[in-house]
Amino acid sequence: MKAKRPLVEKLKSHFIDNPVSFHVPGHKGNMACMDAGTHFWDRILQYDATELPGLDNLHCPTGVIKDAQDLAARAYGVENTYFLVNGSTAGILASLLAVTHPGDTVIVDRHCHSSVFNGLMLGRLKPVYIGRPVDDITGIPLSIDMQEMDRVLEANKGAKAVIITSPSYYGVCSDVKAIADRAGNNGATLIVDEAHGAHLKFGDRLPASAVDAGAHIIIQSAHKTLPAMTQGSWLHVKGKGVDRDRLERMLGIFQTTSPSYLIMASLDAARYTMETTGAQRLKEILEQAENARQSINDIGSGLFCPGSQYFRKKGCYDFDETKLLINCIGAGISGDELDYKLRTTADIYGELYDMANWLGVITIAMKQSDLDRLVEGCRGIKPQRPAKKIPPACLDNRADCNGADPWEVLDRNCVSTALDKARGMIACSGIIPYPPGIPLVCPGERISARSIELMKEYQALGISIKGCKDGRVEVVEE
Repeated sequence: MKAKRPLVEKLKSHFIDNPVSFHVPGHKGNMACMDAGTHFWDRILQYDATELPGLDNLHCPTGVIKDAQDLAARAYGVENTYFLVNGSTAGILASLLAVTHPGDTVIVDRHCHSSVFNGLMLGRLKPVYIGRPVDDITGIPLSIDMQEMDRVLEANKGAKAVIITSPSYYGVCSDVKAIADRAGNNGATLIVDEAHGAHLKFGDRLPASAVDAGAHIIIQSAHKTLPAMTQGSWLHVKGKGVDRDRLERMLGIFQTTSPSYLIMASLDAARYTMETTGAQRLKEILEQAENARQSINDIGSGLFCPGSQYFRKKGCYDFDETKLLINCIGAGISGDELDYKLRTTADIYGELYDMANWLGVITIAMKQSDLDRLVEGCRGIKPQRPAKKIPPACLDNRADCNGADPWEVLDRNCVSTALDKARGMIACSGIIPYPPGIPLVCPGERISARSIELMKEYQALGISIKGCKDGRVEVVEE
């Protein structure tokens, strides 16, 4: 049999026609924006090194890695920055376990990344969820309700930590400063998953970064919005309330002992780029993105590209306008249909689509021609009449439906049951439609009738659902 290289060949064929990237990683394949000097990235394998003399060691840095981390800390105005080579997931897991002990209560943004729920299980922690209101037009979760935050903190004064996501995948920002003040007054450590906001520090027109809003631990996926390689992230620590030694022990557990020097070098280069030319590049691309947003809204096909003004009117604290969101409801099509049309007619690949929206990620690596191509691709969209019924992207899940703490389901027998019979049962794992990747049901929550109804609607639209296979889900045997 002839030897094959299916992944290699697919990667080569995908990029042969130079598709336009509105997705991560933030470098968009544009080596010119990765300021590492002449001929660095085109000799990439040569620099795929290990812990040689003079190259330092990520797990006990004293030389060049320490210097690079210190420069990143200075750029972000924090006391400590740690390079993450296993993505923000490693930082989230390490942070949760560093500031808590088994049995502790943690206030959890219900729309957090799945790694948070894994951390709750690994740490045997007790979550108290804070849901979010959902926009009735776009179906997108809005900012954390501060009255709800006050209520939950008042009812859980012994909580050891608060963990939130800001900005969200869609660009919605919460009032981190107010949350930090309230968490601090209650003696809780505030952890902010700012995976989608590593660029915020460098843009005057952008929402404030959590590093400037009083958060204690901030995790950022540099690879998502900066010119860094996939998995390249960093964890920032600010203030005296975090035990650095314990945090470093946890990072040692969750990070590989064979860290990629290419990823670390890309983090160093990304920091340098943002410090030297990042602010000006962000200013330029934000102006271009705003023009594209307005052009799409002027097409008249029913496509709607909301910005910060729209979300503030909806009660959001702020919105990151490097997220180019296109709502498809008015055009009578779903997000996946818009994604298909843009891919097949304009060779444009977005970051995500859900039932009602398409999302593009704008970074300093993009060009005016990329945005022009998106606008022209949208001009080719013909409204569908009558418009089809599109289910919401997310549930307003502020109602309490906990059946068990997430870690408890690890010690319980789980059985497979038909979706139609799962109402009221406790989920063994997260049930997560992707896109957008926000759990309909978290591990330990009871499955509601509305969740079952939405799962069926998602599947009918071809949306994959992690935790639901062949019409069956894993539930706790009761």
